[in-house]
Amino acid sequence: MPVGAVCKMNMLFNWQIENTCVVFRWWHISGPTSFILSCVIIFLIAAAYEGIRAYSTALDNRWHEAELLQTTMNGEQQEEENQENVVFAYQQYKRLSHQRELVRSVIYAILVGISFWLMLVFMTYNGYLMIAVVLGAGFGHFFFGNGKLTINKSIQCH
Repeated sequence: MPVGAVCKMNMLFNWQIENTCVVFRWWHISGPTSFILSCVIIFLIAAAYEGIRAYSTALDNRWHEAELLQTTMNGEQQEEENQENVVFAYQQYKRLSHQRELVRSVIYAILVGISFWLMLVFMTYNGYLMIAVVLGAGFGHFFFGNGKLTINKSIQCH
């Protein structure tokens, strides 16, 4: 940050462009170019959040369908196969389930982190940055949401 530049923190709604810091001191908006670039980056992060959320939902649905298919197949094969093969298949299924839970947890943590970060951007009370978050989320939902509104988002902020 240049010498003499100060991050102005407003606790009231504002349209300030210069001397606004976005969450971090090093993300300092010092003029129109850095302002436009900041808005574009925030827009893309909000859109990416919606993309990751849609991807996680699709992945979860695909895994759920695979689990149902596996359960059905195990029930049919159990009559035909001996007990040793059924135990091996169950162990493979449990290992895969643990891997899936790890992936689900990592994606969830990423979503929560991005969500809280976007909330902090919103809490700058800067109208332009707020609009960038809202438009990015709307664009991301339009592009990735497959026409579905998801209500249950757990502790995610946006």
